[in-house]
Amino acid sequence: MLFIIFGIVIAMPASSLSQSVSESRFNELVAQAQKASADNRLDESVVYYTKALTLRPLWAEGWWSLGTLEYDQDHYAKASNAFTKLLALNPRNGTAHAMLGLCQFEMHLDNAALAHLLAAEKYGVVKDDQLRNVAIFHLGLLQLRSRSFSSAKETFAQLAKDGVRTNELISSLGQVALMIRPENAPAEGTEGFRVVNRVGDAEVALAAKDFARARQIYAGLSADFPQYPNLHLAYGRLLLELHESDDAVAQFVEELRNDPDNIHSLLEIAAVRYQVDSENALPFAERAVRLAPKVPLAHFLLGAIRLDIGDTAAAIPQLELARRGLPNTAQVYFVLGTAYARAGRKLDAERARAEFARLNALDSDRSDATVYGEQSAGLRSKDIQSIDAGGPPR
Repeated sequence: MLFIIFGIVIAMPASSLSQSVSESRFNELVAQAQKASADNRLDESVVYYTKALTLRPLWAEGWWSLGTLEYDQDHYAKASNAFTKLLALNPRNGTAHAMLGLCQFEMHLDNAALAHLLAAEKYGVVKDDQLRNVAIFHLGLLQLRSRSFSSAKETFAQLAKDGVRTNELISSLGQVALMIRPENAPAEGTEGFRVVNRVGDAEVALAAKDFARARQIYAGLSADFPQYPNLHLAYGRLLLELHESDDAVAQFVEELRNDPDNIHSLLEIAAVRYQVDSENALPFAERAVRLAPKVPLAHFLLGAIRLDIGDTAAAIPQLELARRGLPNTAQVYFVLGTAYARAGRKLDAERARAEFARLNALDSDRSDATVYGEQSAGLRSKDIQSIDAGGPPR
């Protein structure tokens, strides 16, 4: 019997024997890794998973397990490496993008983290609402850090609409509305901290479409803290959402009394008044451009207003500056095309309108560009709120 068994072994090809041994060893390592993890012996589990992945580097589930183990131990660089390996095998894994983005957030690699958290939103986080909420919240924090206030507001509001009610979310919504970066947020226990959180409460109410409560909170805060920076600006923006334009402008004017150089209030007033009286809007847009000559949206609004009052020659240079700073914004090309047509520059007008049509088609819901193109409307509050994210005209 021993002779027969020996003969069978000898007859097996060397490659098959090696593969069998490797498979057996892999399975043994996996079992040891899983047991160590279940027993909370995380360091040992990491060792076993690492050895198993050496034998089978294309094992996606192993890279996921190794990455989550490292992340749970705050080993963010090692976890990042594991999730990077996983994404090399499956680039459309939204859950892996979320975990990699969270690792990079902790490593202060903000640009990379932002890209992966946006990818997580694009591809989706599978069967884990808690992870998805954490990823969305950190995406909002990255947008807030980079002064992309409009994007951050939309991101945080998404969580509020989903029923999330945490102190961190409320505080972040307050910071967004008041345009405060995290490093400049008032310390806990201070009066400013209480104001920020009350504003956050109002923004949560707004996300939940409880407009009466949101307005009540803002009205009370504006009366109690009339000089708090950007409070009247935030209140005015709420009133714009309620289509109460005159009351909104009154709040923006109050903000300018506290801060005459508040670029956002100037642009908000110019945009609102542009709808009914461009001559009245012009001084505010001109002042905004003088104060912030590197803000493309300021040039766009000034150009649109000058075009509306018939000063085509002065409008075109402003719109061209806006185009350089906002090369992917359909509205700019629509207005610029109109200006070129009025100036008799037929070829330039055709090119601008073609680019408007191309960009407008790329907009998935067509709401922003189409509304502007069909109604020649002015900038909305969310556009003005995002000006800090815009690059300078060249």
